[in-house]
Amino acid sequence: MKRARYLYQLQELENREEDIRERLAEIGAALGETVAQRKARRAVENAEKNVRRLTVQQNDLGLQANSLKQKISEEEQQLYSGSIRNPKELSEKQAEIVSLGHRRESVEEQLLDTMIELEEAKSLVERALARLKAVDAAWTADQQVLLAKKEELDARLADVAARKDALLPSIPAGDITMYRRLRAAKGKMAVALIRSGTCNGCWMDVPPARLARVYQDEFLFCENCERLLLLEEEL
Repeated sequence: MKRARYLYQLQELENREEDIRERLAEIGAALGETVAQRKARRAVENAEKNVRRLTVQQNDLGLQANSLKQKISEEEQQLYSGSIRNPKELSEKQAEIVSLGHRRESVEEQLLDTMIELEEAKSLVERALARLKAVDAAWTADQQVLLAKKEELDARLADVAARKDALLPSIPAGDITMYRRLRAAKGKMAVALIRSGTCNGCWMDVPPARLARVYQDEFLFCENCERLLLLEEEL
């Protein structure tokens, strides 16, 4: 059963190799910027964009309010200068001043609302920046753990590769071909152990008469699942 034992050892090494490679792929996907980071960074960008928009809006409203204030002052000077004597013109000028005053009040209300909104937006930027800083700190710690794990897995993968390289020369080419065919067809389990008279590939009992042949034949296959069989005690 030495040849079957060698194939079982190869199977164990290749299963371990695949597990390590899958874990390395997961780590590779986890390395780099995370979804949480991208979300936190977008939150900062959106908050800062809103602050810029409100700042421009505040400046525009401030200019409008100052312009209206100056216009009202000019109109009042003209009204009280005595240069206008026609009653109708005086009434129109007074109405215009009142209208300008209403517009100024409306602009100043908008300006006040914008100033309040701007302060809230600036506060939101600070909170978003704090959140990004916390996410980045957690990311840095996670990256260190992942990189350490990757280094460990790389070393384990190299060890498995070295053990495979040492084992393969002991296995005939025909046995490897048979093993590859079975492995592809049987869900990576080409060689199944016999435990307490049962095939651990399909959990069917191996007849006693066939068990007796384990020590006589180089290869013994399960009658049910057709996997190559190996007594567990042979390990």
